Amino acid sequence: MPCLNADASSPRPSMALLSFLFPKPYVLLSSSSLASPRCPLSSPVRLGFRRGASRSHFPSSAPARPFPNNRRPQFAPVHRRIYRARAEGPHGGSEDPAPAPPPPTTPPPERKSLAVATGELFLGLASFLVRNRSSDPVAIPGDEEVLVDGGKREPNGSVIVDSDVIWEQRPKDVEAEQERKKVTSPGFSFSAAGLLFPYHLGVAQFLLEKGYIKETTPLAGSSAGAIVCAVIASGQSMQDALVATKILAEDCRRKGTAFRLGAVLRDALNNLLPDDVHTKSSGRIRVAITQLFWRPKGLLVDQFESKEDLINAVFTSSFIPGYLAPRPATLFRNRLCIDGGLTLFMPPTSASKTVRVCAFPANRLGLKGIGISPDCNPDNRATPRQLFNWALEPADDYMLDKLYELGYLDAAVWAEQNPVDTIVDDSNGYMGT
Repeated sequence: MPCLNADASSPRPSMALLSFLFPKPYVLLSSSSLASPRCPLSSPVRLGFRRGASRSHFPSSAPARPFPNNRRPQFAPVHRRIYRARAEGPHGGSEDPAPAPPPPTTPPPERKSLAVATGELFLGLASFLVRNRSSDPVAIPGDEEVLVDGGKREPNGSVIVDSDVIWEQRPKDVEAEQERKKVTSPGFSFSAAGLLFPYHLGVAQFLLEKGYIKETTPLAGSSAGAIVCAVIASGQSMQDALVATKILAEDCRRKGTAFRLGAVLRDALNNLLPDDVHTKSSGRIRVAITQLFWRPKGLLVDQFESKEDLINAVFTSSFIPGYLAPRPATLFRNRLCIDGGLTLFMPPTSASKTVRVCAFPANRLGLKGIGISPDCNPDNRATPRQLFNWALEPADDYMLDKLYELGYLDAAVWAEQNPVDTIVDDSNGYMGT
């Protein structure tokens, strides 16, 4: 291959030629490594690529000399695009490459309101106690029944069923209980649920429509479950109760829930329930309350003197400390009490058989013997975390309607395996006879 003769007698290469063969920013410099017999170099210099080189790199004192044999030097074909591609980088353009997407950021931890934090602590304690308590239902003796297994009657008429449960039975309550001649089995017990109250309303709507709940069907409940029992016994429609729930939820969304839910709840119950609700509820529904001794005990109340007395019982059954009101407990019939769900999450009814209704996924809470719950139809369900949040902070109206619908559907799934003509018994199903 002919090469450029760069000895002392050779003329300086034309810059136009070098610029054509090696476009900026690269130019050709001489080197002794290209020396060959056909192309002797009298003054060994380096040949290479240098960025930004100029004419000053070539010796200006080299004497002019024509190319040997009047032939121009021959070089291998050089394409401008190769050097341009190397200078511009792999993206093929002079613009900077697109910046890499930023790494995914971890969302900040959700800030919980005081209401949610307090309620979660209480519900967690309640679920722990429920899981560690025997799954066998508490048997409440009748007046004619001999009290056994440690049961005894206190001077005020209260019956101590066991070390954990007290049944409120004053002398006049015993007389009223004896007047009940007929009880339909099974009874239905509704769990504590907080603001998941529409779920219980949906369940109750189905049971009323299909004939599972009659006027003689015993009911029991704790917290929100006690409210739905009062609504059923009063004869009010479940739709009216749902509308009242939405009004309560809207008030809490606008003005807050913690420390003021108790007052809002009292107003809602006063407006919803009729004046004779205590007459219709006495002897039929049992409201679960937690009475504070040196350790909490369950208190069952099933006789009510007035509408206000019934509302006080339901209010006490729903009293989560520091949530409904800014105090640790409330008074009920001169007893220091709190939410009934702590000791009697799903209290027993007076029927020989009780179907338990739970607004939370029973399997995830470790509860057994549950009849109707979200486990009946687990598809497309909210997570337990979402349910706990909605139980303490009101969801929007769409979700309240959805909870009502889900309760109705879960009851329908349960009914498929428990037809009304095979499970409902109108004979005297009272446990004490």
